[in-house]
Amino acid sequence: MVLLAVVSCKKASIDCVVKGTIQGVKDGAELVLNDDWNKWKVISTTTVENGTFEFHSRIPAPTHVYLYATNPEDVYANPYDGGQLKDFFLESGTVIVDVHAEDEMDMCTGATGTVLNDAFHKIHTADPDAREALWEEAIRDEQTNLLALEYADKFPDDLDRAEEILGHLSPDQAKTYKRYISTLKKNLVRRAERAERRQNALEAEVSLVGQHYIDMEYPNTENRPVRLSTVVDNPETRYVILDFWATWCLPCVEFIPTLKEVYAKYHGKGLEIYSISQDSKAGDWKSYVEKNEMTWINVLASTSSKVYRDYGIEFIPRVFLIDCRTGEILVHEGHPDLDAILAELLP
Repeated sequence: MVLLAVVSCKKASIDCVVKGTIQGVKDGAELVLNDDWNKWKVISTTTVENGTFEFHSRIPAPTHVYLYATNPEDVYANPYDGGQLKDFFLESGTVIVDVHAEDEMDMCTGATGTVLNDAFHKIHTADPDAREALWEEAIRDEQTNLLALEYADKFPDDLDRAEEILGHLSPDQAKTYKRYISTLKKNLVRRAERAERRQNALEAEVSLVGQHYIDMEYPNTENRPVRLSTVVDNPETRYVILDFWATWCLPCVEFIPTLKEVYAKYHGKGLEIYSISQDSKAGDWKSYVEKNEMTWINVLASTSSKVYRDYGIEFIPRVFLIDCRTGEILVHEGHPDLDAILAELLP
């Protein structure tokens, strides 16, 4: 799906018009612009008509916005995961937005046509090794230093560095965006605290390696209960991977290609995978499993389920490897090198 949008804005009490054409979206679909720097306030909404849309809005100052489809499961001919289409900046000038909704990586590339958007787009489409230098260049330039509000958000583990980045804003900018800056700093502190708690949990975690697995039974994507012991006791199965995950967990999702690779390589030699998801919406979970061709055993267990206490799951992803002959847990890690491990066990 391709969307081309044009945003025209006038300075000071900025009047904005957003126009676009959309392919692959049903007529009647609702689109919304959310103001990231003003508590996600809805700037404007519109509907798709004959493959086109148009927003009219007025803003007091340039801001960072997200373009969303409010209910993607109902409006897209080929629904994708989540309603976000793009994020970019509303500012004086003409903003060009080119969206490929089914390409999740495209959502992060921003827009073009204005000073902030051109700089933002250049950063996000550059080679990863060059991005830091481009961020630095942008926040030191008076024309693009407002990008400091986005750059500082990347440093929850270095609050002094975030404060230094925000220092590149002019006094007028600091005053205009005072409320958002205050919220940003509070969020950075909370994220730093969560990261510290996560690290402490990692250090305190008791490994279950060498212990016998604990049985469980939860419904699969067809709502039929699957007991882990029936998988382990299957004479054709030699090793079982237990994968604790959720569709909203980015590290979990990033590990799925590895699971697919080892399953394709070792399933015929006796490997099975039993994935336990924490998702709260069964429909979204089932769709994700099907769309991503996760053809092994997938079950759903709410966050209050006993299994998380049994296995000491404080965070995900967590991966266990069970030896079916003994019932012993051989691996208990976040992202183990499964291919190397299984290459020795299932040559």
